[in-house]
Amino acid sequence: MHSAGSVTRVSRDEALSVPAVQRGRNLICSISTLPLVQYGPDRQVVRNPFLEQIDPDVANVWTLAMTVEDLLFEQIAWWKITEFAADNYPMHARRLDPAKVTVVDGKVYVEGTETPARELIRFDSPNPALLKAAARAIRRAVLLDAAAAMYADEPRPLDYFTPAEGADPVDDDDIKDVLNKWRKARKERGTAYVPAALKYNEVDQPTPADLQLVELQKRVTLDLANALGLDPEDLGLSTTSRTYQNATDRRQDRINETSSPYMKAITDRLSMGDVTKRGYRVAFDLDDYMRADPITRVQYYEAMKRMGAITTEEIRAEENMPDLPAGASPAPTPDPTEEAAPAAVGATRDIGLNLSADAGMVFADVPAATFSVDEESRTITGLVLPYGRVAVRNGRRWRFDKGSLQFADLGRVKLLRDHDRSQAVGRAVEFTETPQGVVIKFKVARGPEGDRVLELAADGVLDGLSVGVEFMATDTTPDPENRGVTLVRRADLREVSLTAMPAFDDSRVTSVAASRDEGEAMPDNPTTEPQAPTAPAGAPGEAGATFSMDDLAAAVAKALKPTQTDDRPVVNPTRLTASVSEPVPYRFDRGGNFLPTEHVFSADLHSMALANDQYGDRTDAGKRVMGLLQEAFATTTANVGDLNPTIQRPDMYVDQRDYRTPLWDFVNKGAPPNGVQPFRFPKFASAANLVDDHEEGVEPDAGTFTSTGQTVTPTALSGKASLTREVWDMGGNPAVSTLIFNQMRRGYREGLEQAVATFLNTLTAADDINLGVAPTDLALAEAWDAALADLQFIRGYDFSAFAIEKALYKAFVSARDGNDRPLYAIIAPQNANGTAASRFRTLDLGGVTGVPSWALASTAGAANNSWLFDPSTVHGWATAPQRLEFPGTDASGEYAPVAMVDIAIWGYKAFANSDLGGVRQVIYDNAA
Repeated sequence: MHSAGSVTRVSRDEALSVPAVQRGRNLICSISTLPLVQYGPDRQVVRNPFLEQIDPDVANVWTLAMTVEDLLFEQIAWWKITEFAADNYPMHARRLDPAKVTVVDGKVYVEGTETPARELIRFDSPNPALLKAAARAIRRAVLLDAAAAMYADEPRPLDYFTPAEGADPVDDDDIKDVLNKWRKARKERGTAYVPAALKYNEVDQPTPADLQLVELQKRVTLDLANALGLDPEDLGLSTTSRTYQNATDRRQDRINETSSPYMKAITDRLSMGDVTKRGYRVAFDLDDYMRADPITRVQYYEAMKRMGAITTEEIRAEENMPDLPAGASPAPTPDPTEEAAPAAVGATRDIGLNLSADAGMVFADVPAATFSVDEESRTITGLVLPYGRVAVRNGRRWRFDKGSLQFADLGRVKLLRDHDRSQAVGRAVEFTETPQGVVIKFKVARGPEGDRVLELAADGVLDGLSVGVEFMATDTTPDPENRGVTLVRRADLREVSLTAMPAFDDSRVTSVAASRDEGEAMPDNPTTEPQAPTAPAGAPGEAGATFSMDDLAAAVAKALKPTQTDDRPVVNPTRLTASVSEPVPYRFDRGGNFLPTEHVFSADLHSMALANDQYGDRTDAGKRVMGLLQEAFATTTANVGDLNPTIQRPDMYVDQRDYRTPLWDFVNKGAPPNGVQPFRFPKFASAANLVDDHEEGVEPDAGTFTSTGQTVTPTALSGKASLTREVWDMGGNPAVSTLIFNQMRRGYREGLEQAVATFLNTLTAADDINLGVAPTDLALAEAWDAALADLQFIRGYDFSAFAIEKALYKAFVSARDGNDRPLYAIIAPQNANGTAASRFRTLDLGGVTGVPSWALASTAGAANNSWLFDPSTVHGWATAPQRLEFPGTDASGEYAPVAMVDIAIWGYKAFANSDLGGVRQVIYDNAA
C-alpha cells in the first residue's frame, strides 16, 4: 500500500553535497582502514591472499570504503570476481557501481551483460538505504544550504537613503561621502541625525535570524545524525554538556552502535561458503583501532604475564617491537613492594579502587556557597568531600565516613584541571574538618595558567571541585544507613580538580573497576625454568621415513587430484526463492523510468483509450496495464501488519518437562530430623548365645548383645542466577524470576535423584546378583528367577525396591520365550514370568516391581549396576528448597549491587544405609 506523500530517493552526489552527510559517510567508512583477517577452525589467523589485496588495481581501503558507502546509500553492494585461485575460490575482485547492476527475472546484468552468479558477491545491509529513508532530510538540508548561500552571496541592505522631495540630486562622490560619514557616526554614537535633503528608509525583508536558518540547519543536522546512527556531536552539533569522554570507549561505542551493521554485512558475506572454505570465517581486526593508552596496555600485559597467559616475546610482537637479540633478556621488573612511600597513607598497600585516574569522585549536589575565590591572595576554598552525601559512579553508590580522608603531606595534595596530572595549578595549604565535610584551601600558582584558573573560577566557569582518592576494598563496608550504598571508612587523598561540569565518566569507571582485586601475587624470587629446545623434524643424522618410487608417485597423484569435499558453492545473488510467477510486462531502470521492451506502457494506454477499455478487461493492452497497477498498489496482510498485532499468551508458556525420580521416591524419609545439624541413630551390631537348649539343674551361660550407632551429616545443594536490574524491574509475563526459580527447583529435584544414585554406588553390597554377560530372553529370566529364589533363604528383608539401568530394563522388555511370546507382557499375559505396565512404565519381575532409572549409569559394552534393596534400610532426607534474593555480581564476579540481582536456591540433603544386608547390587554386562 503506497501513500500519496511517499518520498523519492535523492542522488548520491546530491547527498554528498551536504556537509553533515559527507562527515557521517567519512566516519562510517573509516572502518575501511581496518584490515580483514581470516580465522581458521582453531581460531588462529590464516593468511588469505584475497583479503590482503582484493582489487589488484586499487588499495583495499578504497574498495572497502566504497563498499560501505554502497551499503549506506543503496543498502546493497556488489563485487565481481575477476580471478579465481587454483582451489576455485576468489583470488581478486573489483567493486561494481550498484547503478550499473540490475536483476531481471532471476538474472544479474552488469552494464547490460548477463553475469553468472558464481562470479558475483552481493552484500546486503540490515539498515535501509539512506538515499531513500533520509531523502526528505537531505533535500531540506540542500534547500537550507542554498538559502544560506543566497544571503551570504547577496546580502540584503539593512537600510538606504533616497533624496527628499524637492531636493537637488547629488553625484556619486557626494553619495559615498555621506555614507562614509554615516557609518563613522554610528560607531561613535547610537543616535543619528538625517539631513533634510535625505529620506531614511528601513528594509522590512525578513533576516536570516527571522527565518531561523541557523536553527533549521541544526535541526536538519540532528535528523541526519539520527538517520546515520551517529552522535550529533560527531557531526559538529553540540547537544549535551559533556566535557570529557574516553577516546577508546567512544570508538567502542561507534563500532557497537553505528559501524557494526555494515561490518557484519561484509564479514558475514565473506564468511559464506563461496568465498571462504568451511570452518573459516572473516572478521575485521580491531586490535589497533581499539588499542588502549600505553599505561593501560602495560598494566594489562603485566597482569597477563603474571598469570602465565602471555610471554615477553608475544608482548613485543603485539606491540610491533623487534625481537630481542640472541641471548638478551628484558630487565627484571622491580618488586613494587620495595618502593618506599609515606607511612601515613600506606602507599605500599594494594589499591582496591582508584578514583583519580581521569574523572575522580564528584558530588554534583554540593551547594555553590561552599566555593569561594580570593584573587588577591590567589586562593580557592571549597567543600571537596561532603559528609552524608551519596555519589554514584558506574552504577555503584558511595558515601564517605567522617574522618575517612588520609594524607602524608598536605602540600603534596595538588589542585589539577579536570584530573589532568599535566595541568597542576596549585597546592593545598589548609585542611579543615567541618560537620558538612572536608574543606580545603588551595594556593594557586603564579603565571598565566594560574591567572587563567583564578579568572575562570571567579567568573563561575570553573566552580566545581572533584576529589581524587584511592582506597582498598577492605576499607569499605555496606552503609548501615543507606541500602545499596558502600561506605568508605578510609581513603588516601591524591588530588582535587577544578571542573566545569560535575559529572562522572562511566566508561573510565568501568575500566578502573574492572581491575579491582584482580591478579595473583608474584613470588618473592621469580625464576624461569629453562626449556630444552625441541629438535627440528628431519634433522640431519636422524632416521626418517622412507618412500618407494611407487609411494612417491601415488602421493603426488593424490596431491594433484582435485578434492571434492571443499567444492566452492555458489550463493544466489538475486535472493530469489523457488517460486513461479509471470514476468512483469514492463521494465524499469533504477530511477523508475520505463525501459523499451516488447510492450510499451504509453502505447498500451493509447490502445486502451482507442478501444474505450476504461476498466482494462476487454483488451490485452488493458489487462497488462491493470495487472501492473493491481500488483503495484494491491493491499496485502503485510501492508496492514500494525493493525493486527501479535498477542502474548503467557498462559501457554511451555516449560521444560520433569524427570521421574524413582530413586528418591524409594528412599525419601522427609526433612532431616535435626535440621542442618548432624544426627545419630542406634542400630543392632551383634548377638550370640542368648537362647540355647536347657539342661536340668544347670544355670545357662549368659549370652551377648551389642549395639552401635550411625551419624548422618547433611550437606548442601545450591545454585545461583544473575539478572540485570532492568530484567528484574521489567518482570516479564510470565515473570522471568519465577521461571528461573522454577528451573532451579527442577534442578534441585534432579540433583537429589543423582545424589541417591551416587550414594548407592558407594555401597558394597553384602552379596551381589550377577546376571552374567549379556543374557537375553529365557536365559535372562531364569537368572533373575534364581536370584529371587536365593533371597527367600535370608533374614526377612523386603526387597521391594528395584531401580534398573537402561540396558537391563530394555533386555527385560524384549525377553521372549521359545514361542516368541513376551515373558513380561502388557496385554493378556499367559504362562509369563511377569507383566509390564502400560507403555512399559514399570515391570513386574516375579513379584518385584522394577522401575527404570535415568540417573543410573548405562554404558554400552560394559557391566552396569542396578539396585535391589529394602526401602527400610536405605534412607534419604532433604529440606525444601529455599529461595534467596540479594544484590548480585557481574559476569566477572565483581560485586554489582545496583546493576545486578542474584536469585539463589539453597537446601540440605543427607543419605544413610542402616543395614547393608538389605541391599543387592544387580550387575548386568551388556557386552555383545
